[in-house]
Amino acid sequence: MNHAHPRARRLAAVAVTVVLAATGGALTALPATAAPEPPAARADQQAPVSFPRNADVVGAGPSGFLSKTRGTTPEFRWTWYADGSSVVLPGATDAAAGGADLVVTVDRSAPVAGRVVRVYDLAKPTAAPVPREVDLDALGDGFFFEGVAGATMLLGQYVAGGPQKQYAVTLDGNPPKARAVAGGAGIDCSDGRDGWTDTASALYECSLDATGTTVKILVDLASGTSKWYPQFDDQWAREGAVSGTHVAWREARMSGSRAVHGIVAFARDSTTERWIPSDDDLSDPLYLVGGWVASGSKARIDSSTSAPGQPRPTVRPFTVQSVATGEKVQLLTAFSSAVAGPDGSLLVRGGTPEHGEGLYRVSPRSDGGRPDVALVASTGQSTVLAVTRSTTPTTLTGEQAARGFDFGWDLSRADADVWLTLTHVGSGRTISTRLYAQGPVAPGLPGRLTWHWDGKDLEAADWDAPARNGTYEWQLTARPDEGIGPDAVSTGLFTVTRPAAPHDFDDDGTADLLVRDTGGVLWRFGTRPAAPGGSLADTGGSRVGGGWGAYDRLETVGNVAGSTAPDVVAREKSGVLWLYQGTGDRDKPLAARTRIGPGWQTYTELAGGSDLTGDGRADLVATDKAGALWLYKGTGSATAPFGARKQIGHGWGTYNQLAATGNLAGGPAGDLVARDKDGVLWLYLGKGDGTFATRAKVGGGWGKFTGLTAVGDANGDGRADLVASNGAETFYAGTGGWSAPFKRGAAVSLTQETTYNAVF
Repeated sequence: MNHAHPRARRLAAVAVTVVLAATGGALTALPATAAPEPPAARADQQAPVSFPRNADVVGAGPSGFLSKTRGTTPEFRWTWYADGSSVVLPGATDAAAGGADLVVTVDRSAPVAGRVVRVYDLAKPTAAPVPREVDLDALGDGFFFEGVAGATMLLGQYVAGGPQKQYAVTLDGNPPKARAVAGGAGIDCSDGRDGWTDTASALYECSLDATGTTVKILVDLASGTSKWYPQFDDQWAREGAVSGTHVAWREARMSGSRAVHGIVAFARDSTTERWIPSDDDLSDPLYLVGGWVASGSKARIDSSTSAPGQPRPTVRPFTVQSVATGEKVQLLTAFSSAVAGPDGSLLVRGGTPEHGEGLYRVSPRSDGGRPDVALVASTGQSTVLAVTRSTTPTTLTGEQAARGFDFGWDLSRADADVWLTLTHVGSGRTISTRLYAQGPVAPGLPGRLTWHWDGKDLEAADWDAPARNGTYEWQLTARPDEGIGPDAVSTGLFTVTRPAAPHDFDDDGTADLLVRDTGGVLWRFGTRPAAPGGSLADTGGSRVGGGWGAYDRLETVGNVAGSTAPDVVAREKSGVLWLYQGTGDRDKPLAARTRIGPGWQTYTELAGGSDLTGDGRADLVATDKAGALWLYKGTGSATAPFGARKQIGHGWGTYNQLAATGNLAGGPAGDLVARDKDGVLWLYLGKGDGTFATRAKVGGGWGKFTGLTAVGDANGDGRADLVASNGAETFYAGTGGWSAPFKRGAAVSLTQETTYNAVF
């Protein structure tokens, strides 16, 4: 015996309940401050007893209730109201109690499946109840167990070649004897016990062979008398319900070419039909509590609801409606099972936002008013679906984003469909994924959700590109499995931040190459490290735009105009220089051009991107036809990005390629590499004042390349790198040392074999 609540011994002989119906018949909610858990009773009282989690009610009596856990191997447990104790009834695959403390169990998997039943009298708490066995074969051939109504066991009987009959056995301790109650020659009857609340009667659905029609037959179990009720159409009629005062069932009747749903109800002492229009589904179960019909959609526990943004399935709360007046009142937001209780009551496993999940008793009133509702056993779980806690970032550095992040959320209940959407706010790029709660998932049980974000780009995740800088918004949408109640929606923001990179045109922290093809179309090709600190791989290309054949010089100059993205300068053949300010937008990486000024045709080489003066801004250098080297300091202004020029060297006419590499060798400022006409590459270390140290030879053999592009740290090792191009690309990883600033070149394919005439 399981003593779940030691304090429960202080209970009185009957259960203390939280009554939901106010005096005078008005159904009222309990104080909102009690939500979402069931409220405590007064100091001298005890809260309701426990109802097993992840279980349904399958029987009830004056002294307690019978629960059945969900799953392939159910556990049947009887719990007493008096002290909260409980006992498991072993060896059963099915069990029932119908308003009395008599429980019948059966093992339908046994060789004589359904023919031997055990009868327990559970009126008083006991640690080891001893059942009485009843062999159904001893009662006659073909008997099978159907249910219990009060102290009466209900049986069906198959007759070879004949109709199904219905029998009753009184469980009074005397030798059991089966007596026929419905069916027989020309009448085939089946039970409809789901809706019974009158434990002294049984309602059957019977087919009349002579006419082919079906009727409802109400049987008084004590006297054996019966009353017949016609059905409109057996194809559209469903299992019915019976109380001490009424009989009801669902029907659909044709109105022209349209089927109209409704409930057919009769007072048991009247032959006058009452038709109650209803938009409920014919498959929704129907119950009776006195003169009130009760119904609703049973809660689903299979995570089958629709995704956010899609139409939700129609799910109806548990309501009661007066047969006499049509008045309708919602009692529970959701329910999963209901059985007959004592004195015409209905025991319902369900929940309300105010009092949570548990077992509720719905009882008829003597004056015929709205039924009383009381919480008699609580699971201690909330009916309301909510996100109770989250583990999410606020800021991630580039390194942190590269490692990914483990998001986590706690739900008040795990039986929900959950979808997560992550959006990069700047670009609007979005990914969505469905999440599943960890651990057991059942109505009311809290759940933990986790999701590992791999830190990859939302648009180009298949390219293994890193996430872009900027603000991200996550939204978690959890929809109750049973479909009742609002979605629980939780949102949050975080940012991914990295230092600005000199060749990062789409703000993802990795280098990009701008390539002009032979048709004058400009393309952006993204790169990523093939391995940390290793070579490079491409992440695909995108078209920037046409018309770039008008320029004879193109150069990426870093951020000279005040934004966070690198900028581009382009020189027309007439000598006019134009600025294209970077946007950081992958789809449109360059803004409309701004005119810098004329006279730039005097220069043979341009190189930008290094901070040569130590002021934190990228600068531009240019060599004229006389071999003078000129410095243009970056200003940070889009309208005038460069200051007045200053000559900082002479004799540079020997070089036919310049590349501003940034801080290549660990000095105080940006550096420069220059290739002479013999193909020898030289390193000029910046001093930080706009001048350079004496040049150092890097090596020969560089004459085969048509372009040198300083891409910054492209392989993620913290050192500046270089890409050399000649129709194909060679990647030179930086070493950080001035004497040998580059590792051995590695052939890479970054431009997808585009035929080009400029890479910058």
